[in-house]
Amino acid sequence: MRADRRKQHNDWTARMRVAMTARASSWDRSAAEIDRLQQRRMETKQRYRKDRIELSREFVMRAWMIPMLLGSVDEAHRDEARERLAKWVRHLDPEYTHGAPDLPLALEAALAQGFKFAANRRKRHPYSYPGSRAELIRQAETMLQRSRCWYTQLTLLQALCLWELPDSADHCEREADHAVWRENGSGIRLVASRAMAGTSAVQTVQRWLSMAGTVNTPPGPPAISGDVPRRTLHPFVAEAADLVAMALETGQPERFLWIDEKTVTDSVGSRVEQNGGYRRHNLWIPPSAGWSTLDGRAQRLVADVLLMLNLIERDGYPDEVEERMARVERSGTPLPPCLCASREPLRAGLRPGTAAPPAPGTTCLPDCKFQLCPYPPRGTVPRGEVREPFCRQQQVLLPGPVRRCFPRLVHRKTPPWVSMRVRELDRFWDAMAGRTRD
Repeated sequence: MRADRRKQHNDWTARMRVAMTARASSWDRSAAEIDRLQQRRMETKQRYRKDRIELSREFVMRAWMIPMLLGSVDEAHRDEARERLAKWVRHLDPEYTHGAPDLPLALEAALAQGFKFAANRRKRHPYSYPGSRAELIRQAETMLQRSRCWYTQLTLLQALCLWELPDSADHCEREADHAVWRENGSGIRLVASRAMAGTSAVQTVQRWLSMAGTVNTPPGPPAISGDVPRRTLHPFVAEAADLVAMALETGQPERFLWIDEKTVTDSVGSRVEQNGGYRRHNLWIPPSAGWSTLDGRAQRLVADVLLMLNLIERDGYPDEVEERMARVERSGTPLPPCLCASREPLRAGLRPGTAAPPAPGTTCLPDCKFQLCPYPPRGTVPRGEVREPFCRQQQVLLPGPVRRCFPRLVHRKTPPWVSMRVRELDRFWDAMAGRTRD
């Protein structure tokens, strides 16, 4: 595609040079030719941009599907599906690429989503091949080690959790034991539960965290300012790890995990009574699961993850999305100030005007290195607007006027990664709720 564009550009440049030379002898005819060439140039750019978006979507779909092929194809094509999956993961191996991985960050995240789709299939699923389970887990752990993106690590943790869950009625005995959880500022927050099961869940998640992002450095060239690349665990990944541990401990993944951020926030969902029986459907987390099924901590996490993804993806143009994803990973800080310190730069109430939407970075704080604000105006969000019921639920999760006066040690007022006042966070979600109104 780029070679064709280069050829078209060279042809256009030669024609423009001829038209500019002929302008001295015939001004009117030359001016018309120049206008025609400018119009042709604009159409070529628009066509190239459209083709790039369509090609990117095609490869994203391939990345989603490739892990599921191991269980979907017959025995004659299973080796080929296994080899194709290995080739995708191999593009994250610095020894294979002789340097930095050559798989775009967007496709890395899409491949991780494909692993989660495959892990959501239970053993009794008609397209769940038992022999591919070990291979998928091995490739997912390998990819977790080579991952460069926080979203990839979060998604792979959830996928590995679904594969780790015992798919039998015997596990229901553990659901009768309720764990007690509290914050302690580090990793997993299990305080008391049945000793053997709780310790096993925590140790399993800690093993996954110890391998996350240990092979490759953050993407892109080193920062000019000399900032040290981020090595600390991303706050969203740390919170997801806590939720994964609780899912393993309780055996109820639908309370702490989700399959797709936009799908789960769009639907209130149905809650099934836990009677200790064997689940009848073929998926760990069925399509009927909505945000009401999720635990409060999971609701808060998926909300801010969706905000972050909308800030990064914006117009959906592949090159710009890739650049923003790389900038987030090498920024030197885990989260932008607009998500953790002050949400005023997001301009949640921004509405589309007659002109083009404001460019990313135009409303950022002076010291912000992410350059993502403002939030895309209403109607231009790539993954779709966050619906009003879910925004109102975010307000419900915040403490009321009386509880806000309690000391912080008594009650956690905001998510761990948020340091702003409760009133400001409440105003932000109120503005987000009003975006979907006429």
